[in-house]
Amino acid sequence: MKRHVVLLVGLLLVAGLILGACAPAASVEAPAGDSADQAAPAEVEEAAPAEAEEETPAGEAKVIGVSSFQQGNDWNIQVAEGAKARIDELGWEVVHTNAEGDMEAMVTALEGFLSQGVDGVVIGGGSAPALEPIIKELSDAGIPVVAIDITSQNAVTNIYPDAYMTTELLAVFAVNKMNGLPGQYAHLTIPDFGWKTVDIRDKVADLVFEIESWEMTGVLDSGLADAINQSKTATRSALLANPDLNLVYSSWGMPAVGAAAAIREAELTDQVFVVNTDADRIVLAEMAEEDSPIAACIGQRPTEMGAMAVDYLGKAFAGEENIAKITFAPFYFVTYEKELVPPGVEVLDPEEAWAVIYPNAEFGEAN
Repeated sequence: MKRHVVLLVGLLLVAGLILGACAPAASVEAPAGDSADQAAPAEVEEAAPAEAEEETPAGEAKVIGVSSFQQGNDWNIQVAEGAKARIDELGWEVVHTNAEGDMEAMVTALEGFLSQGVDGVVIGGGSAPALEPIIKELSDAGIPVVAIDITSQNAVTNIYPDAYMTTELLAVFAVNKMNGLPGQYAHLTIPDFGWKTVDIRDKVADLVFEIESWEMTGVLDSGLADAINQSKTATRSALLANPDLNLVYSSWGMPAVGAAAAIREAELTDQVFVVNTDADRIVLAEMAEEDSPIAACIGQRPTEMGAMAVDYLGKAFAGEENIAKITFAPFYFVTYEKELVPPGVEVLDPEEAWAVIYPNAEFGEAN
């Protein structure tokens, strides 16, 4: 970009201004995780503010569309809040839509972002096959998209916790809890929904249990709109049909609460336990009950995932190339039985997990 230097009296002063104009301008706040050695030298940063003000008028702030599949549980709420907080930190603008669990509404919202000409888009959850055509349209229009908890070939990157590792950890925890003896389990999930991370959790869990010679009694449909009650009913039926059941494996958080209620009502908390992904407040509050069947869960960090998505949009705006298509976000393994978790994993009990994931809410205050 050419620099226009105002004519001033004095050759030395002119030379000084030319040298100052050649110095690198201050960059937009670096995305979280970038190494410290990428920062500009201190002496350059001191000269940058005046140029930054000249080259970045207030009207050029980025407009970011944040599309939520739904806002009915803590994970979805925190993803959106994390993204919006980071957008605000950068001085950008946000347009947030909530599809309320309706994929057609989510596609329509993304089409709205396209027609509005937003600068970038963050997608939180949903069905990747249904969203892929509109994500491609956005990408082809020069609007970068970052997806969270789904995988799109046309997104800049796709962010989720390591669903492979976390699922394996939950399955190995269950094996350890049974002291290595083959058990019998029911698989609670959203069958054939097309949610990539749920698909991974389903397949990896079944593979580990197959290797360990466990018997699966069947797949239980958690549903989506009323997951707790539907899962309670499905688990109640599974308990009646399978008196030797040891485990209910849940591929996401809310169904685990329904499963726990059914197990407690059947007075089988000494025989049947639950493991699941997602440390929603209602899940952690349930785990803290003395007779809770929920033995372990994965504590995702959705607020950080939302912020990461905005940071990756920043990388795309800066013209970075060769960004990895899949980006793993950090997580916690949550349980009171920490001795059953393989080494090398950050393990917290439910109270500890609550303090770091929900620092502004009193423990047990479930939504």
